Amino acid sequence: MSTTGVGLGYGARIRVGRGATPSWTELAGIGDFDLPDGEADEVDVTSHSSPNRSKEYIPGLLDNGTLSAPLDYIPESPQDMLLRYLRAAGELIQVEVTAAGATTPEVYAGFVKSYGRSAPVQGKSTATVVFRINGLVSGEATDPAASA
Repeated sequence: MSTTGVGLGYGARIRVGRGATPSWTELAGIGDFDLPDGEADEVDVTSHSSPNRSKEYIPGLLDNGTLSAPLDYIPESPQDMLLRYLRAAGELIQVEVTAAGATTPEVYAGFVKSYGRSAPVQGKSTATVVFRINGLVSGEATDPAASA
């Protein structure tokens, strides 16, 4: 770890949870990925009385986005079969992401939006799973100023 506290992303984990009391499966062979970065819609509330002839906006509904993760692809492995099944079934699942160095994972509700696989002539076989995120279940950020 550096003097600023920043470290490598190496060691991050993604797990898939199924059922009311989730049974967890850790995904193996994960490559570089970005954590979900949802965004808020903008609602235009401009009116004839908006100050200085300026448009006005308020935050709208949140779109929690997606989580896309590249994987090593092993045909017909338990992981391959699970992800293929989840994509076809449309089952709602939980997706747990633990960043390297984090003590508390972020758990999201969602589903497998897509699962693409590749079989190159040269190079390793890879897959990409994309989870559509419906919302945060646990691990929500808290206001640092509230604890000061």
